[in-house]
Amino acid sequence: MADALFEEPRLARVYDPLDPDRDDLVVYAAIAEEFGVRRVLDIGCGTGTFACLLAGRGVDVIGVDPAGASLDVARAKPGAERVRWLRCDAAGLPPLQVELATMTGNTAQVFLTDAEWDAALRCTHAALRPGGRLVFETRSRQRRRGGNGIAPARCRGPTFL
Repeated sequence: MADALFEEPRLARVYDPLDPDRDDLVVYAAIAEEFGVRRVLDIGCGTGTFACLLAGRGVDVIGVDPAGASLDVARAKPGAERVRWLRCDAAGLPPLQVELATMTGNTAQVFLTDAEWDAALRCTHAALRPGGRLVFETRSRQRRRGGNGIAPARCRGPTFL
């Protein structure tokens, strides 16, 4: 299910300008290059920044997101015609065979329960070719001593499965 914010067209259009620094995508692109993948599933593709980046490098990309407004923004980007866009969540993937599945940024944080994670991981696993990889970021909040118990999320970096 899409976050209501990303279903609002006006908000989807300002997402990229409000978060223009996507240096995190360099790591994901390097991983795709290192493993020589030709077909990538971008789960939670949002406004399509990473999908379009990879497609511009000749990679066959499937961008998946449950938010229609975000996909509308993605489809309007230069190079978007080279990406196959699907409106669904990770648990609703159609039959696919990819070498790499990614969940960039905060995508992995949308799975709040064990059941949601289980469904997403099972469907993602089914979409991966034998030997394929899933790469995603995790963030954790750790309690500070003497503070209010709130600490900024710290990126642990891409995780390989």
